[in-house]
Amino acid sequence: MATDPEALTQLSRLLGEALSASVSSEQVQRAVESRFDHLVDGLVTEAAASDDVFDRESAFEFIDARLLDLSSWLRTDQASRLRSAVHGKIEAW
Repeated sequence: MATDPEALTQLSRLLGEALSASVSSEQVQRAVESRFDHLVDGLVTEAAASDDVFDRESAFEFIDARLLDLSSWLRTDQASRLRSAVHGKIEAW
């Protein structure tokens, strides 16, 4: 089981799904799969709202840092797909 409660709280908010403190990594990963597009949109929205983001490059850096923060709950392939999907949306800015 992953042990980063702050990242779990953030994922729960981004997914729009209540995840209890006793949830397993596998349950979180299933939630990520089922709400993948919602998570992508949430991350893009966070980047757009951040005072630290002022251009595409800073948005990429912001997203990469967020994904690192959440990585204890994500499979490697999920983190990679999230990065690609979010970067693709940011490219459209």
